[in-house]
Amino acid sequence: MNPLITPDMAVAFGLVLSRVVGMFLGFPLINTAMIPLNVRIMLAVSFSFFFMSIFQIKIPYQDFSLITYILLIFRELLIGFLLGLVVNIFIAAFSYAAELISYFMGFTVANLFDPTFGQISVLDRFFILLFYLLFFVTGAYQMVIGGLVMSFKVLPVGQLTFNFDIFPFILEKAPLIFYMGFKIAFPFVLILFMVNVALALINRLIPQINVFIVGLPLQIFVGLASLVFATSLLIYFSISVINNFAETYIKAIGIMGR
Repeated sequence: MNPLITPDMAVAFGLVLSRVVGMFLGFPLINTAMIPLNVRIMLAVSFSFFFMSIFQIKIPYQDFSLITYILLIFRELLIGFLLGLVVNIFIAAFSYAAELISYFMGFTVANLFDPTFGQISVLDRFFILLFYLLFFVTGAYQMVIGGLVMSFKVLPVGQLTFNFDIFPFILEKAPLIFYMGFKIAFPFVLILFMVNVALALINRLIPQINVFIVGLPLQIFVGLASLVFATSLLIYFSISVINNFAETYIKAIGIMGR
């Protein structure tokens, strides 16, 4: 009787699982408490068996010593984690945009503790959930899974080679957090800034009016109203960010496979 899993398949499974686990550790949705731990484990094991069956990965266990195998596991973890880190750059842009809008609306004093994301503002949670919604609606999740599949072609398991050019590439893309975050938040920040300027002028011209009492409710009202009426504009900019993410994600895999 043929065994269900041979030693060669077990060695290969450990390496494939390491890459998938590394991806899950860096991916912003799966590494949170939003998805239960048992579901994450099931997904990691299922994806690993799926990739092994597609590429027929078998690695002779006699070819590696224990130290070499540990190094291979660290390589796979690093590859998966870097792929997840690319996704984190773009979700951080949404979080930064929410922080900018919250600052001008006066919501920074109303932070809340979310066990999923930690200490965040009220709008931060909304923008993060908006990213996840567009992430699945636009089919970007297919790009992530497809890129992970492609990584096994470009970066075969069982090799110690690694292109360190990926680190300068990620550092080069890190400022996109601020650029794209400001791009998303700019219309709302501009409106709220004009409200602040108007309140400052009123405070100078009519000092009898207590601007501090009127200002905070007015900023919150104008900010929420602008979010309601400019939702289509917000989604348009968000989709452009996700399209930029898809291009950067594929390029990162290509750099690691050189």
